[in-house]
Amino acid sequence: MSASKQQQAGAVICLESVVQLLKDEGERNAGMKDGLLAYAALTRIKGNAEAWGVPLDGIGLADYDLDTLLNAPRKAV
Repeated sequence: MSASKQQQAGAVICLESVVQLLKDEGERNAGMKDGLLAYAALTRIKGNAEAWGVPLDGIGLADYDLDTLLNAPRKAV
């Protein structure tokens, strides 16, 4: 594998790691400031990935519903 391909693969691994961290934090803090910040960051990452042709499944966003980060989970009554 060429050095350029290794760097690209490393960049995707780093991006996937950041996406997972944002998803975890966003879900833990859904509907609150940190959840909304995660939503904003993930929305930007997803839009940029789509614009550049980066497969969303390669970075953990293919089937992920970002809107779940907008509202706190409802508590059972």
